[in-house]
Amino acid sequence: MNSGSNNLALALGSGGARTAYQVGVLRCLAREFPDLRIPFLTGVSAGAINTAHLANFQGNFHSSVEKLASLWEHMTIDQLFRVSPLSLSGNVLRWTAHVLSGGTRFAPKTRGMVNTAPFRRFLLGAYETDDGTLRGVGENISRGSLKAVGVTTTNYLTSQSITWVEAANAPMWQRPNRRSVPTTLTVEHIMASCALPLFFPAIQLGKQWHGDGGVRLTAPLSPALHLGAERIFAISTRFQKTPTDSELSDAQDYPPPATIIGSLMNSVFLDLLDYDALHMQRINQLIAQMPLEKRNELRHVELLVLRPSVNLESLAVEYEAELPKTFRFLARGLGTRETRAASFLATLLFSPKYIRSLMQIGEEDATKQREKIAKFVIPQNAPTRA
Repeated sequence: MNSGSNNLALALGSGGARTAYQVGVLRCLAREFPDLRIPFLTGVSAGAINTAHLANFQGNFHSSVEKLASLWEHMTIDQLFRVSPLSLSGNVLRWTAHVLSGGTRFAPKTRGMVNTAPFRRFLLGAYETDDGTLRGVGENISRGSLKAVGVTTTNYLTSQSITWVEAANAPMWQRPNRRSVPTTLTVEHIMASCALPLFFPAIQLGKQWHGDGGVRLTAPLSPALHLGAERIFAISTRFQKTPTDSELSDAQDYPPPATIIGSLMNSVFLDLLDYDALHMQRINQLIAQMPLEKRNELRHVELLVLRPSVNLESLAVEYEAELPKTFRFLARGLGTRETRAASFLATLLFSPKYIRSLMQIGEEDATKQREKIAKFVIPQNAPTRA
């Protein structure tokens, strides 16, 4: 069976709970190519959870994806942060007191709006590590089944986008406001990449504090490019609306906070992949018109982006009642019941029913484009093995 060629990258972006859609797509891919090898893996925000699992798992692609799917199918919001009334209300009160104090030294200390200690325990179990080190990554690199993996965070002190790279001999890079750092990946890197600003507490890596990698990653495809990929399969969680879908015919009331927050989250975490994909397409067209001797370091990179066929935000509204009571009460206070633009809700709706629906949609979408995906991940001139 064909195991794939050595220049394919999988780029998994953000979306919170919506990244369960990525798992559905991968499930279809693993069914078609159970021994597929993807040498370059990159992830940011919630997509880093999936990236780290694939990079750390000891076994073939099919087994890895099935284990990942099982983790998502049984994921609940209380495995990510404390949802008890005491914990949530205590954090809200501390934030309120801190803001109203005018920043005096007697103000209560605040970090995130929620306590993410359960998330660390969840990741330790998911990656089967006691001390947080993802040892499977190094073992897969040593065996040659993996070349490099990159997980991106945001350094809150310097406002730089940092891609933490574990690889045997991958080139490092530095660009304006973004750079790479060689490392041994840990659970803390994944938590930092997922640390939604203000909502989740930042994570200390070294001497500095890091948060969600999507905040400053203006070129989501760039880590895969720098690592050496020549083909990138990117899975977006952003439904691409038509001009008709984007026009609301009815007059709307003033948007509630949930709508505004969701719009900001989409612009930061989801929209940049589309811009980066368009930029790559234009670069490829430019390269095709240049003589070989004038291309310098520029190279043609094939790209396939798979997007949901269903608006995952609208779907989230149907499962809003699955949230824990206290958290649902606070979310409704932000107006989650007053809007059809439910990006904020879709990001945090770690409900088994919603997650399974997303995985099913991802699997169905990938099945419909099976031939296109197959030709992309396994080029016709790729070597095969029995």
